[in-house]
Amino acid sequence: MPSDTSSAGNLIRRIAMTLFKLGLAVFLLLGIIVVGAQAIGVVTANAGLVSGVVDGLGKAMTVAAGVTGLLGFAMSYLFEWQSAGED
Repeated sequence: MPSDTSSAGNLIRRIAMTLFKLGLAVFLLLGIIVVGAQAIGVVTANAGLVSGVVDGLGKAMTVAAGVTGLLGFAMSYLFEWQSAGED
């Protein structure tokens, strides 16, 4: 029978993985939107679109990427991942 500590640890790991996947999807989707809009702006010679999309979505994309990166770092401890070469 699993202990409460093990159950709580598994719940925390599942929540962390779900949040990581959600954050990854959010910042990648925002990145695709930003790059796509900038490509359209370059093709149509619309400088306002190229810079405006970064003004509108750049901060949200950067925050989502940063939070997801920090969560990934924390997960390395939760899941006890080891680097190649560590024993």
